[in-house]
Amino acid sequence: MSEYLPFVVIGLFTGAVYALAAAGLVLTYKTSGVFNFGHGAIGMFAAYVFYHLNTAWGWGTIPSMAVALLLFGPLMGVLLDRVLFRSLAGAGLATYVVASLGLLVFLQGLAVVWKGGNTYRINPFFPTNTFKVPGVSGVFVTVEQALVVGIAVLAGVALTAFFRVTTLGLRTRAVVNDRDLTSLVGVSPNVVTTLSWALGCFFASLSAILFVPSLGLDSVLLTLLVLTALGAAAAGRLTSIPVTMATAFAIGVGQSLLVKAIGTRPSLAGLPTSLPFVVLFVILFFAKKTTFALPARAQERIAKATALRGGRSHRSRFPAGQLLVLSAVAVLLPATVSGYRLSTATTAVGMVLVFSSLSLLLGLSRQVSLCHAMFVSFGATNLSLLLHAHVPFLPALILAALLVVPLGAIVAIPSIRLSGLFLALATFGFGKLAQDVLYPTALAFGSDSLASIPRPAAFRGPAAFYYLVLAIAIAGVVVVEVLKASRLGRTLRALADSPTAVESLGISPWASRVIVFCVSAFLAGLAGGLLGTLVQSINPNSFDFFLSLLWVTVLVVAGASTLGGSVLAAILLVVVPAVLTSRAVTEWQPVAFGLAAMAFAQLPNGIMTMVRMPDWSAAWQRVSWKAAHQQRARERHAVTAPVRAT
Repeated sequence: MSEYLPFVVIGLFTGAVYALAAAGLVLTYKTSGVFNFGHGAIGMFAAYVFYHLNTAWGWGTIPSMAVALLLFGPLMGVLLDRVLFRSLAGAGLATYVVASLGLLVFLQGLAVVWKGGNTYRINPFFPTNTFKVPGVSGVFVTVEQALVVGIAVLAGVALTAFFRVTTLGLRTRAVVNDRDLTSLVGVSPNVVTTLSWALGCFFASLSAILFVPSLGLDSVLLTLLVLTALGAAAAGRLTSIPVTMATAFAIGVGQSLLVKAIGTRPSLAGLPTSLPFVVLFVILFFAKKTTFALPARAQERIAKATALRGGRSHRSRFPAGQLLVLSAVAVLLPATVSGYRLSTATTAVGMVLVFSSLSLLLGLSRQVSLCHAMFVSFGATNLSLLLHAHVPFLPALILAALLVVPLGAIVAIPSIRLSGLFLALATFGFGKLAQDVLYPTALAFGSDSLASIPRPAAFRGPAAFYYLVLAIAIAGVVVVEVLKASRLGRTLRALADSPTAVESLGISPWASRVIVFCVSAFLAGLAGGLLGTLVQSINPNSFDFFLSLLWVTVLVVAGASTLGGSVLAAILLVVVPAVLTSRAVTEWQPVAFGLAAMAFAQLPNGIMTMVRMPDWSAAWQRVSWKAAHQQRARERHAVTAPVRAT
């Protein structure tokens, strides 16, 4: 038993940092109803500010930390509240999720542009000498660990006292319960919300800076580690700070004990780091519909967004003309490009299928899924396993995609009972869990972390394989557009507007949502198999978990509701960097996508809202109607002319 005590000490240190980050998440959500997926990125960027001031400008530890914590963090909170999220008033929950994802991608990309993708080491700013724990033999604790745990405990006690004793804390609780009523007694809800955002971003900055000496300064790892607070926040139902912080400590200790228990077993090496996401997914997977009550502010936004959408038409026509023209252009493309340009075109066509499958969720049913890269990855790895089992390519491709469908059904279960925000959280946790736990197994990449996917002999040439990808992509797009125009599509749009109204008509939402998730997963699996075959060898980083977040932001920027948006998203993500090969374009691309996602989040169809593509289907119907009308007029004239002549 004594050999586990040092790991408990390490776990308490890690849990203390999680507790500080989770407290900030809960604090902002309670008062504003906005769950900030960019919370970890804010902390990460604050750590970069601290590092730059401390090393590049030589300000020293204390001044640099003071600026990062007391100036940058609170200022970010004020800007987010007053500039970004307050401008989205009246939008639905999915809009807020996408805007905060845009913030995450923007800050992460900006950090890479600023300091590069390297990991920087920062010397500890607390003493590192150790002392023995009284009464426990063989257990030593560093002063740094003791101070960080003490800071977290004091912060929890201070926050609890703040909400229960102080005037501002009581006003904050009143704003959470009823914003309109508190405004009638002279309390400004907006001021209280702004202060909560400033305090929440302060905690995000503090947690990241405390983690930097032991972890290193890395934009991806630091963002993700701060986001591990999601599991603790979910345990506290996004409202209870004491429960949230206690769970964060428990998760930190659990991670450390798992490291000891697993030892050197490589198949389970990813389990400790994914424990917070296991907690997150399990809580949301088994949660009842009433477990997570939305704050009053969020309920107000849903009501307003529903009222604004109430008068919109839910009809969606099959874009036959657009699909025909785009397909004709794609068919003629190999005659004008070759070499790496043809490979880029093949990738773009495959990504059109990925974005079309994602548009079923984002554009049609307005459900934010953050694990789409997992579907694509398993489509590729399943194909690799089937091909090595000597299954012919085309049957193996279809079977590989079908094997992804059960994952889509599992992910769909939270969507039946929970709102868009909690579905996004559940898929976030499931995607990270799959990457850490399932990818190293024999079901995916195995211990070699590599999956080879040879091309079939009939499609080994670049042009032949391009046409294969194009044919499958066109078939997949047709399926997507048929679903959008069908009764199922109308039902899903109605469920997105008002699930209660649809259920009152006797229509069960579970079948529609499960079907759309399964179809989306199947098409993403097809795309994964094709994209994997294009490069013929993939590893766990080929379809990294963070790609799901990037794809969501790109599709929202381009337009998630129409075929044109899926095509434009593929062009922006694949073609533009290939044509404009400048290093600046590659580096600034995520920054631009994140900024555009924040700007276009509230538009109903992104950039395509401002681009009126010709509706050839409607034009053909008008032409057909006029031709039929003229034909009937000629027939009437032929009948009545002899009568008039007599």
